[in-house]
Amino acid sequence: MWWRTAFCLAAGAVLGGCLGSSPPSRFYTLSTLPPAGTGGAAPTRIIRVAPVTLPESLDRPQLVRRTGATTVSVEEFDRWVEPLDTLLRNSLALDLGALLPDAQLLGDAAPGLTADQTVVVAVERLDVAQELSLDAVWFVLPAGQDQPKGTRRTRITEAAGTGQPGDVAGALSRAVERLSRDIAAELKSAPPPTRDAAQ
Repeated sequence: MWWRTAFCLAAGAVLGGCLGSSPPSRFYTLSTLPPAGTGGAAPTRIIRVAPVTLPESLDRPQLVRRTGATTVSVEEFDRWVEPLDTLLRNSLALDLGALLPDAQLLGDAAPGLTADQTVVVAVERLDVAQELSLDAVWFVLPAGQDQPKGTRRTRITEAAGTGQPGDVAGALSRAVERLSRDIAAELKSAPPPTRDAAQ
């Protein structure tokens, strides 16, 4: 029976070594513009950023990189710090808040607050290699309306250095900032809402 004991110990050592050899996961986030000072002034408008939609292939915690015309690599140990759609939404809200100091930015709906404008963004393509390509369709929906007057499309290409995860996170941060500037320009072109004294 000694050989059974020896076999179990050897198998346990091999399995333990295999399990112990897995590298730890690395997590990445996006940088955003520094917040703008408001001087304590009350916001003149409330803007909500709706949940960002993504292709199903990107709706995962791992970074996805294109490796060829028809192949991609899912980086099991390189992950976004939160779901990518949530990360993009939060980053957009922070960048827009920095670009529009007169506005209050909302992610989820807040009790007692009604958005004057809602930003809706759908990412149709996000390819990453040594270059990051972002293709997004978006529109601004005024309060009380369920259809936009028109949609906009923003296509962005950013260098991603060596294509390593840290470079990808930096490139995506810059792409989101450029998208935010396009959206901010659209928001600025609309007159601020009229608020009565009761509000």
